[in-house]
Amino acid sequence: MRLSFSFFLAVAATTQAFVPGPVRLPSRGASLMAPEVGRTAGWSRLMAMKDVGVGIIGAGRIGIVHLEALAGCPSAIPVIISNPTVAKAQEAAVKFNVREFTDDAMKVIQHPDVDAVWICSPSQYHADQIKACAAAGKHVFCEKPIATGLAETIEAINTCREAGVKLMTALQRRFDPNFARVKRAILEGEVGNVVSVKLTSRDPSPPPFEYVRGGGGIFKDMAVHDLDMSRFLMGTEPESILALGSCHIDERIGSLPGAEAFDTAVVIVKYPGGKTATIDVCRQAPYGYDQRAEVLGLKGMIATDNMYPNTARIFTKDSTRNADLPYDFFMSRYKDAYL
Repeated sequence: MRLSFSFFLAVAATTQAFVPGPVRLPSRGASLMAPEVGRTAGWSRLMAMKDVGVGIIGAGRIGIVHLEALAGCPSAIPVIISNPTVAKAQEAAVKFNVREFTDDAMKVIQHPDVDAVWICSPSQYHADQIKACAAAGKHVFCEKPIATGLAETIEAINTCREAGVKLMTALQRRFDPNFARVKRAILEGEVGNVVSVKLTSRDPSPPPFEYVRGGGGIFKDMAVHDLDMSRFLMGTEPESILALGSCHIDERIGSLPGAEAFDTAVVIVKYPGGKTATIDVCRQAPYGYDQRAEVLGLKGMIATDNMYPNTARIFTKDSTRNADLPYDFFMSRYKDAYL
C-alpha cells in the first residue's frame, strides 16, 4: 500500500508539541516546559512551579496511565475525571484521590479549577475536545492522535494557537532514557553522520476489535510513535514515505476499510541526503512488548534492546537466556517516561 505524502503529514502533525511560545498558566502563573533530553533540568523547573489544576477526560487504560503519573507529580492537582461509564470515573477518583468525577467531558473542560486538560478519550473525539478546551482557555495534553484526519488536525492546532493555549501530544518515547541516549549519541557525534535508522514496535497481543475499528489504523494508533521517533532521531523532515500492510493475526481486522485492515506493517521513510528510516510494526509478539531502535552512522552504531524487569540470566547446557520475558506492555515499559 503506497500512502500519499499528505497522510504522513497528518501523522507527523500529531507527533509534535505545538506551543505558541512560553505561555503562562492564567490562574497559577507557571509555564510548562519540556525536560531536556538526558538531563534533569525539566524536573528542577517542575519543582519550582506552582500547583496546576488538572482535569482528565477518559478513565480507560491510557487515562489511568496518565492519572497515575499525575498523582506522582507534586505540582499537579487532579481536580476532576470523566468517563461515559461513570462508575469507572468514580473508581479512578477514589483510587487516586481526585476530588470530583462525572460522565460529562464538558464538565471537565469548563471546571473553574482546571488549568489544563488531559484528553484520554477515543481518537475520534480528540479534535472537538481540543477545540472546546481552547475556547475555554484551557491548556491541552492530548493522547495521540490529535485527530484522525489532516484537516481536523490542522484546525485543532490552529484553534489552540489562536487562543494562546498550549497543545502537546503524548509521544512518551522521547522522554524514555534509552531513546534519549540514542539521540544524545547522534547530537554528540558518537556515531558520526547518520546513515539509517531502524525501529521495531510489536505489541504482545492485538487490542480489542472495537478499538481497532474507527481508531485510524495501525499507522495512526501504533506506528505514530515510530514515525515520530524517526523524525526525532533524524532531526529533520522526511521527503517521501512507502508503507506496506497486511493482516495475519485477526481476520476481523482484515475486513475493515483502508489502513485499519492491517495488523502488520513495514514503513520506509526517505529523509534528505538519501538517509532512510525503516519501521516494522505488528500487533502481536507472543514473547512480550518488543521495542528496539538502531542508528547506523559513519563512525559507528548505537542500538537499544528490550527492557526487562531484571538483568538476571539463566545458563544451562541447553540454552542461555534472560530469566524473565520483556515487560508485558507500554504501561510498565514506559512508566517513568510518562511521568
